[in-house]
Amino acid sequence: MNKRLHITAALALFLGVAQAQTKTWSDAGTFDNKGTVWSYNLGKGTGNAGDKFSSGEAVKTSVSSTATPGFLSYPSSGFAAVTTGANAGGSVKTEGKDAATKLVLDASSNASANKFAVYDISKASPVSSLFFNVSFKGDNDPTNGAVVFGIGNARGNNIFKNTSSLTGADATGVFAGLRWEFSTNKAVFFSYRALNNGSYGYKLINANSFTKTGEHQVELYINNATTSQKYTKMGKAYDLAPATFNIWVDGNLMTTESGAGIPASGELAPEAPLNSFLFQGYHSKGSVPNALTLNLSHIQMNFAK
Repeated sequence: MNKRLHITAALALFLGVAQAQTKTWSDAGTFDNKGTVWSYNLGKGTGNAGDKFSSGEAVKTSVSSTATPGFLSYPSSGFAAVTTGANAGGSVKTEGKDAATKLVLDASSNASANKFAVYDISKASPVSSLFFNVSFKGDNDPTNGAVVFGIGNARGNNIFKNTSSLTGADATGVFAGLRWEFSTNKAVFFSYRALNNGSYGYKLINANSFTKTGEHQVELYINNATTSQKYTKMGKAYDLAPATFNIWVDGNLMTTESGAGIPASGELAPEAPLNSFLFQGYHSKGSVPNALTLNLSHIQMNFAK
């Protein structure tokens, strides 16, 4: 009898986990004026260049779209690109199947970043939310290096479209940036992009929201409109001032010295639609180069009307 109960409980747990995985963002917040939903299934609409894109002596890039599949699965709209830096080491690959497929990106061993970007998503708006699962699991413990995230608008040949790395220089089209920085201790220093004395650096949010080994759910609610916007999450309303964004990590709202409304970096004109984002990993050097690994899955953007 007890054995049957254990089996039944295990089956119920398995089904519950399976349902949770298929409804990853069912409890995410929504803006009052709901618009289109864009999701990126890394295991659907596959590319044509195998499951691994390795670094070489020169910068390499591959762009995927519905018209021209490249290394990555092509998104339902827009373009998905991977870039590996010159002599950067590491690779970009995909692991898993269907909606559970993950993008696995090794941070470069130098300043020439390995990079993943999506740009020119259609029907985007200045008021948007972006959701993703992230972890930094790899074969080795990362003791240095950083992962940088940026979101904004692909205008001309800017940082979202080209093979350049997002640095401290002004980057036209970037609304906001985030950085996860690694050291020899267990902390992961989580910061946001800000202008300081003429160049862009990062201000610390905290060093305890992310771990080196766990997987985390991240929700961003972003307002590039000129008026305040409101979203509702789990029955509670939250106001977003113009040129600010909220970050939720594992169901917890992040705050800084100025509160939960984190300011934009100031590199994107107001009212421009948020149609692009990027992740890059770099400076993972030392005794074990490329030890820092970025894992991404369940990527989704929701746009307000």
